[in-house]
Amino acid sequence: MGPSAALAVESGTRQGSACPQALARLAPAVCGLGLLFASSTAEAKLFEVYLDGYIGGMYGTEPKPDQSTITQKPDMSRGNDFFHDQRGGLVGGRLGIEVLYTDLYLQFDQFLTGQGFSGSTLQPMIGWDIDLGSGSWKALLGAYGGLVFGFPYTPHWPIDNRQIATVGITAEGQGGAEYMLNRFLGLQILGTVGYHYMFAGAEEVPVSVTGITKATQTQGFHLMLKGGIRFHVGL
Repeated sequence: MGPSAALAVESGTRQGSACPQALARLAPAVCGLGLLFASSTAEAKLFEVYLDGYIGGMYGTEPKPDQSTITQKPDMSRGNDFFHDQRGGLVGGRLGIEVLYTDLYLQFDQFLTGQGFSGSTLQPMIGWDIDLGSGSWKALLGAYGGLVFGFPYTPHWPIDNRQIATVGITAEGQGGAEYMLNRFLGLQILGTVGYHYMFAGAEEVPVSVTGITKATQTQGFHLMLKGGIRFHVGL
C-alpha cells in the first residue's frame, strides 16, 4: 500500500469515527427539541382550568319597537332592554374549564352606570376558542353561546326568582390578545360582540283589565371591551 493509499484509508477511518461522535453530540439536542415539541403539544388545552378578573365597559343597543315587547309596571317604571339600560362601566370575573378544546364557564359582570352599581349578569356559557402564536404574545379568537340571568342590582345568595330581572339567551364572538407573564399568569385585552334575546322576567306585568300579563321581551346587540388577568393551569 502506497503512502497516498494509506492516507486515504486513515482519512476514511477518521471520518467514519467522527460520524458516531457527531451523532452522540447531537443526541441531547435532538432529545431537547423532542421534549420541547412534546411540551408545546401538551399546552394545546386538552384540559385547563382558568380564572379571570377584569374591568372594562359595555354598550347595549336600543331595542327596535317592532322586535320588542316593552311593558310598564304599576309603579310606572318600564321594563326596557337590560343591556341597553346597564350600558357603562363593568367589573367582572370568569371561572371556566376547557376539556378537549371545549370551554364551559360561568361569567359574572357587575355594571356601573350613573347610579353606581346598577345591575349585573350571570352567564353560564359553552364555546370554542383558539390561540394563535407560540411566544409571549398570543392572539385569541372564540365563539360562545349560553344563558343570561339579569339582576337589577348586585345579587345576594341564595338567588331566587324575586331577584331576577330578566332571563335570556346570547351568542358572543370574542377577539383579543394575551401576554404571558409566566406559564400560569397572563394579561389579556378582549373585545366581545354579542347578540341577546331576553324573553322573560321574574315578574309578568298586567297589560289588560282582563288579567292578561306579559313579560318584557327585547333583543339587540351588546359590545364589551375589557382588560384583566388570567390564572390558568392545565395540560
